[in-house]
Amino acid sequence: MNNRSRFLLPLGAALVLGAALMLRFVPTGPPPAVAPAGAPPPVTVSPRAPSAPISIPADARARLAEKVKATHGSVGTSEGRGATVVPIGPGDVVPEPEVANPLPQQNDSIEPEKPQTAEWKHGKMVRITELRTRDLERLEAERAEAEASGNKEEARRLAVQLSRHRARLEELHKQTAALAGQASQEQADR
Repeated sequence: MNNRSRFLLPLGAALVLGAALMLRFVPTGPPPAVAPAGAPPPVTVSPRAPSAPISIPADARARLAEKVKATHGSVGTSEGRGATVVPIGPGDVVPEPEVANPLPQQNDSIEPEKPQTAEWKHGKMVRITELRTRDLERLEAERAEAEASGNKEEARRLAVQLSRHRARLEELHKQTAALAGQASQEQADR
């Protein structure tokens, strides 16, 4: 392959692509003229600017402005932009204008915290003990499954976790017993 063919092939492809784009975007003939019966003839726009500015008579401009205001319901503001006016219907609520410095809001008073009696603490401690016991049973089942499958590393990790759970469970049983005594004494005092 010589140097000439290296440049001719891309050059030819570029020319074909350019021609296709020109045909696509440059109109080659008049636009199709299909208009319904009784419609005004289609308006064609020439690509060049008109030589003289188009002037509209003052009375026609005034009628056009009135027509636009009537159909769009816009009102001019001092900034030159229009605001749409919508009539208020039944059930509509007109928002109040914003105040620069509103009054501070009055908050509800905070209720005092309810007393945490020994009976309440005992009930919570019993629930925690139940949950910890359930976790201990689950860990024992997982350790037995790991030993059965031959996974020594997992069985050892679960054994360490079981020993920690058992120690914490013993502390919870002691605290629950102490709180049970306090709760019974509280009830006797009432």
